[in-house]
Amino acid sequence: MKEEIYDVVIIGAGAAGLMAAWELVQVNKRVVIAEARDRIGGRVHTVDKSGFTMPVELGAEFIHGELPLTKMLLKKAGVDFYKVKGDIWRKQDTGLEQESDFIEDYSLLEEKLTKVESDMPVAEFLNTYLAGPELEELRTSLLSYVEGYYAADPKRTSTFALREELEKGDEEQYRVAGGYRKMIRFLEEELEKKGCPVLLSTPALEVNWQSDPVEVYSAKSELYGRKLIVTVPLGVLQAGAIAFTPAIPGHLEASRTLGFGAVIKVLLQFGGPFWKQKENTAGKDLSQAGFIFSEEEVPTWWTQEPKEVPILVGWLAGPHAERMKHLSEEDILQKALASLGNIFTMDMNELRTALQAHKVSNWAADPYCLGGYSYEVVHGSKAKQKLKEPINNRIFFAGEALFEGVEGGTVEAALANGLETAHQVIASF
Repeated sequence: MKEEIYDVVIIGAGAAGLMAAWELVQVNKRVVIAEARDRIGGRVHTVDKSGFTMPVELGAEFIHGELPLTKMLLKKAGVDFYKVKGDIWRKQDTGLEQESDFIEDYSLLEEKLTKVESDMPVAEFLNTYLAGPELEELRTSLLSYVEGYYAADPKRTSTFALREELEKGDEEQYRVAGGYRKMIRFLEEELEKKGCPVLLSTPALEVNWQSDPVEVYSAKSELYGRKLIVTVPLGVLQAGAIAFTPAIPGHLEASRTLGFGAVIKVLLQFGGPFWKQKENTAGKDLSQAGFIFSEEEVPTWWTQEPKEVPILVGWLAGPHAERMKHLSEEDILQKALASLGNIFTMDMNELRTALQAHKVSNWAADPYCLGGYSYEVVHGSKAKQKLKEPINNRIFFAGEALFEGVEGGTVEAALANGLETAHQVIASF
C-alpha cells in the first residue's frame, strides 16, 4: 500500500515553490514541498550572526521597481522596504569618474535600438549598430551592463528584450528592511498554518509519471501526488539532475535553449568606509557612492547607501563568473581584495588587515542552483512556451526562468510564475 497521496507535490522551496504552495492551500489542496537544501528560500538567502553587523543577502538583494506581488507579500508580513540611494562611479584610465547613469550616452543607445527591426544577439547589435572607435565607451558600458546586470552571454542575449527592459523597466530600486528572509518566513508560517509540510534536505532524484499518482523519489523518501510542480532553478533542469521516467526530451531540450547566467557575490565588512576617504580616491568625493564599476576581475561593487555601514558587495556575473566559478573561496576573496586595491590605489595587505567579516557566495558552483538567474535569449519565448506545457496534465514547471515580462530574473518573476502555475494546476483538477 502506498504512503499518503497528496494533491500536489512541489519540488523546491524557493520563491516560486512557496508562492505556488501558498495559492494551492487557499483552495484546500493538500500540498507537500520537497527541498534539497537544509533551508527554505532557494536563491533568497539572508544571513546574520556571521561576523557582519547587519543581516546580509547572499542571494537576491534588491526589489527592482514597483513590483506588486513582492510588495503585497511584504505588506502582509508587516515588513518595510526602503529606497536604494547613492551616486554611480566608474574607475577609468583617468581615475574615478562620476556618471549619471549605468550606461554611457544612454540617449544615443536608445536611438540606435529603435533602428533594430529583427531580433539579434546583443554582440551582433554592438558590431552592427555601435561600430567605430568613437563609440568604444558606449560599447564597453553596454557590454558591462549586459554581462553584469543580466548575468548574460552577449552572444545569446536578446536585443529586443534589452530594448524592452530599458524602455519599460523601473529605475527605482529598494531593499527589504531586515532582508528578504522576512518575506520567505511569512510564506513558511502561512503554509504551516495550513498543514503543508516542507521537507528539507530532500533533493528529488527521480520522477516516475508513468504511474498514477506521480512518484517522486529522494535518497530518504518517496512522495506521491496527483500533480507535480517542478520549481528547481533552470541550471539544475539543464544539467538533467532529476531523472524523469518516461523521459521528457522535449522539455529538457527547451530548458537548455534558455539563458541562465552565472553569479558570484563577495560580501566584505571593513573597520571603516575607506572609500569615503579622499586619500584613497585621488581627492574625489565618494561619500555618497552607491555603485562603483571597473574593468577589474571583480568589476562591480556597491555600498549599503543610505545605511552607513562599512560593507561592500562585489559582484561577478555572466562570463566573468563562469570563468571563476571553479576557484576556491579564498582565491575569489583574494581577487576581490586585489580589485578593490586597484580601484582605490590601496595596498592589498592594508585591505586584508581592515577586513572584519567576509562571505563568498558562489551560486555558479552551488549544486542546487548551478548559476544565478535566467536571461532572455533570441527567440526564447518558444522554449518557454514548451516548458509551460503540462506533461500528461500532471507535471508542471515553474520558476523565474518561465516568467515573461521586464522583471525577468527577479524574485518577483519567481513569485508571479509560481502563482500563474498554481492557477494552471488548480484548473487542471
